[in-house]
This record gives sequence, structure tokens and C-alpha cells, in this order.
Amino acid sequence: MPVFTPSFRGCKVRPWRGCRQWLAALGAALLLPACAQAPATVTGAAAPGRPAHDISLITLERSCFGCPGTTRLELRRDGTAVLSTTGNAKLGQADSVARASLPQPAFDELARQLLASGFFEMAPSYQEAGLQDGSWATLAAVRGAQQHAVFRREEAGPAALQQLLDAVAAQQALLRFVPDKR
Repeated sequence: MPVFTPSFRGCKVRPWRGCRQWLAALGAALLLPACAQAPATVTGAAAPGRPAHDISLITLERSCFGCPGTTRLELRRDGTAVLSTTGNAKLGQADSVARASLPQPAFDELARQLLASGFFEMAPSYQEAGLQDGSWATLAAVRGAQQHAVFRREEAGPAALQQLLDAVAAQQALLRFVPDKR
């Protein structure tokens, strides 16, 4: 393969004036390999980047000031769903754990929704400054080695976050949880 040797003729008096072609060739040689990279993976309605099947865990934790307990829903790619409730001792509520089987397509759909909504780019917290009580929710997901959690108090945050919370809650309502034996 012949080696390209640019001509520096015309560069002596005004270095940049005669070198425009040479600089354009150099710029093209540097940029073309970057443009030749394979496109990012897209799965379903997912955003560019890592595919939805890289998401292995989705959790939703909810509570409020004065609620009888805090609930934590864990949805795993392996088909396991765990609903844990930490009771409020002041209200006489006990802790409980229940399990259900989660269909693979249901998990995949939630994972695609997370990616399509830009969940991994959302801020870690949405709340009104100074508000200390009221209802709150934390939605979290694990994608590969990355874990991202988004906390919100009351109705703060983008509409896409509310849609994700609704989708996870709708999936929870479809599952048949069986309490763990003690």
C-alpha cells in the first residue's frame, strides 16, 4: 500500500494557507475510523446503549409518614418476585415476606420501559425543598454492574417516572404472592 506523503509546498511563507488540503486529509484520516464503529444495540423500544436483557433487578420501595409499613418489591430476571413489608411497630404491624413467580415477558417489558423512558439518565432525587414527610418511592434497577436509583417524594419528578411507577405497580397487582412460612 503506498504511503501518502503530503506536499508542504506553499507552507513556508504562510503555514496554514497552503496546508489546507493536507489538514483536510489528516482530519479525514483521523475521523473515518471513529465513524466506522458498529451502531449501538437497540432492543425493542429501548434507548441506544446496552440492551434490556442486561437489566437483572428492578425494585420499588414505597412508604409514607404515618403508613402502616414500608413495602419493597423486588422483580428479578430469573422470574422471582419478592414483596417485603416492614411493619410499623407503633401501629402494631408485623414484618412479612411473600413470593411470586414473574413471567419472563413481563420482566422484559418493564426493562424495555426503563430504557425507553431514560430511567438511567434521571436524577437520583426529585422532591420539593423543605418537604420532610408525605409519601415517597424509590425505583431502582441493576444493569450489568451499574445500579441506579431514583427517589421521589409526593408527586415530584418527570412524567416518565410516574409512568414507570405505575407500570411496576400494575405488574405487582397481577402477581399472586404466597407468604413465606415462618
